[in-house]
Amino acid sequence: MVAEFIDWVSRNFVILSLVHIIVSAVTAYFLSKYSKKRFVVNTKKVRDADSLRLLPIEEGLMITKDSLKNSLKISWKNSIKIFFLFIHQSLFKLLFQFSLHKHNYKTNMLFMFLFNFTIPMFGVLASIWISWYIMNVTYSKKVENTNILNLDEFGMAFLKVERMFGEGSMSDLMTSEYAPKSKKLMALSSLSANLSPANLKIIKNTLFSTDDEIRMFGYAIINKAEQKLSAKMNTHLEIFNEEDEKEEDDPDLDFERRAYAAKELGFLYWEMVYIELAHDSLKDNFLDEVIRYTTIAKEFYTDEVNVIYEKIVKYELKLAEIKLEENPIEYYKRHDTLEMEKRRYDNFNDISTRLYVLMGRVYMYKNDLEKAVIEFTIAQDIDTSEASFSLPYLAEVNFLMGNYDVVHLIMKQAKDLEFNATLYPISQQWRVV
Repeated sequence: MVAEFIDWVSRNFVILSLVHIIVSAVTAYFLSKYSKKRFVVNTKKVRDADSLRLLPIEEGLMITKDSLKNSLKISWKNSIKIFFLFIHQSLFKLLFQFSLHKHNYKTNMLFMFLFNFTIPMFGVLASIWISWYIMNVTYSKKVENTNILNLDEFGMAFLKVERMFGEGSMSDLMTSEYAPKSKKLMALSSLSANLSPANLKIIKNTLFSTDDEIRMFGYAIINKAEQKLSAKMNTHLEIFNEEDEKEEDDPDLDFERRAYAAKELGFLYWEMVYIELAHDSLKDNFLDEVIRYTTIAKEFYTDEVNVIYEKIVKYELKLAEIKLEENPIEYYKRHDTLEMEKRRYDNFNDISTRLYVLMGRVYMYKNDLEKAVIEFTIAQDIDTSEASFSLPYLAEVNFLMGNYDVVHLIMKQAKDLEFNATLYPISQQWRVV
């Protein structure tokens, strides 16, 4: 009987093969249609993603093609190697293009057909089961442990909280003769982590302490802060002097490096004055240095912002001339250049804003309020997104000048100040005035 069956198959092999091919193709077609929803559809978003995936391969092909042209002038052996590399990359590109997301339906149908064709009879049954499975399979949801505390576990048993340094202010603690030395040392260590003018004033009180250990510790904190700032100032002074000594027409002169050093020097000199590290006899000289270096930095960054803005406009026009579908390589090349210039514009714009605010704070310190108003107003006009950074200074200087209507108007318009925990109560008081 087996022999008869084999004989029958051999006599009808062509017809059976044709039927098997038709059944495999029809089954593959309908199963691909059925499971089509399980895969990514061919949309503009998918096509853009496919173009990005294909971009490195196309760039490699262009490089190989250029190398092939150049190698013809050098050696025929290199030309053969590069030619075979070009053929290999072209074949890889062809296969890769077929595997893109937009061809999911075609690849799925090809897989089903080959699967059915290579496994007669059982392949059709298996492909039907695979299609049903991928359309109905579900995955268990993974619950992540967020480590959020469950307050119910604590009940009412909360730890007792006490003030580390006892009752009273830090200043009283430092000047008290009865406070333990250990608490004074802990307080000094805590204050040294955040050297603000108020904290430094408290630390300076320890210089008059009768306890040698407390006095030397306070002196060490101040000396360390001065040395840290001085080291930074010396570094940027060397850079600035190195560039400043060059002639204007010297091709090695780096204006951006010079301006960056000037900007850092301006902020460092101001920090020496602001946190009260500078001696009273040197404060005026330090403020003059702040104005000098800040002015140099402002001139560069303000001019550069205008130049970069013109570049951005030009790059946007060039980018609009190219369509992504026609020339993706050139499109993304120009797009990356545009994005880089935009980031540079935002960075320089932010620096310019902070330089004008710094200059305004210097004029406030010198009690030249008219000039301070000008600087803060320019800072606000340059970058309105930094309202919570520049407007408080503008409101403060107008308050010192007695322009209370202007202060009220600023606080009313500056909605960003509602997110500043320190300034929120003040802004709310001025809004109801």
